[in-house]
Amino acid sequence: MSFDKDEEDFEQLDDLWINEFENNDKPYNDLYKDNIFSININIFYINKNNNIEKVTEESFLLHKPNIISREEIIGIIKKKSIMNGNNYSLLSIIKYNITLNPEDVPLFLRTNNFDYYNDVFFTSLKHIDAIVFDKTIIAFQDVNTLFIIFYEKDKNNVIKKNANNTRKIYLRTHHNTKHKKTIRR
Repeated sequence: MSFDKDEEDFEQLDDLWINEFENNDKPYNDLYKDNIFSININIFYINKNNNIEKVTEESFLLHKPNIISREEIIGIIKKKSIMNGNNYSLLSIIKYNITLNPEDVPLFLRTNNFDYYNDVFFTSLKHIDAIVFDKTIIAFQDVNTLFIIFYEKDKNNVIKKNANNTRKIYLRTHHNTKHKKTIRR
């Protein structure tokens, strides 16, 4: 019987230690890194005069943790490239991902050197491909953002460009006008 009592005491002692650890650890839960399940998408529309015409913000749920697929990015770009009847072309995509480690948080909060951290957190994307976000401290996850910048297309330039592509050029061979060669530009 004493063996059973010792075993019960051991189980209670083991549970007490775990409960005490969990209670002490609760205030720090927001400082652990975790997967990202949603991000903010900010879209900037810049007109021909280089002025910001409109800024939109929306939350985007990721189908896979930490990843926006290439197809999702292309869908967003196609969907958002027309605003108020104006066509816009993609100018830039910038990823803002806070990759701070938990042990660096106190220094980050005390420093005034935000230029260093901005260089680390901001990434200009050169190609349209899957975008991977690194795990982020839970307290900072709602700051992870994808910036998409559009520039207004020139309507006159688009019309001219299309008109030039459909012209035919006739070249005459010899002096005989019956035979013509057609070359498309």
